[in-house]
Amino acid sequence: MSEQVCTEIDQLQEARDYNKINELLEEALKTSPQDVELLWRLARYYYDKNEETSDKNQKKEYILKSIDTIEKCLTIDPEHWAVHKWWAISTSAIGEYVTSKEKIANAFKIKEHALKSLELKPKDPTTLHLLGRWCFSVASIGFIERGVASALFGTPPQSSYEESLKYLLEAYEVDPTIIRNLIFIGDCYTNLKNQTKAKEFYQKAASAVPKSEFEKTLVEEAKKKAK
Repeated sequence: MSEQVCTEIDQLQEARDYNKINELLEEALKTSPQDVELLWRLARYYYDKNEETSDKNQKKEYILKSIDTIEKCLTIDPEHWAVHKWWAISTSAIGEYVTSKEKIANAFKIKEHALKSLELKPKDPTTLHLLGRWCFSVASIGFIERGVASALFGTPPQSSYEESLKYLLEAYEVDPTIIRNLIFIGDCYTNLKNQTKAKEFYQKAASAVPKSEFEKTLVEEAKKKAK
């Protein structure tokens, strides 16, 4: 039963039918409240809902629900690839709502969980994209934040735009349709002073077909960057 419901939920997630996803999850979890396959999809649902709203309070509420749900999953099945993946994604999203100290401390854990997920399920495009974004974020850390990290932890997280690009291109090889991945590849090339390649990937993103309101904003962003 759970497998059938999960298959349906994944199909609905592709179609971005979040209301129906919520209905199915609520019903299924009544009889299987400890089912990790259902719970990590609930965490994904909350994360997706965060992306669909521009209200900061609502975004924070959805992200916290996603984190709470995935923390529960971690206690039930600490060796599940999707649990580590969505722990990393959800915790990344809370960054702008926490202190610099928490954000930096989380950075180490985010990479650890993302790498664990990739170990359990190699070549997952979303996890590869997440690692690329992690590297990009760390490479972009400013002087002040780097100083805070050094003072608190001795050594701040380390990465580069080259490392970020490596992960992002691996994600692109597996799934060339992820719009935000295309934009981040363009951003990497921009930071590496390769405007020709940057424009190529911005144009790919700009010509992509969005599947949600959030992806529409990504396409518009890409169009501006492609000019």
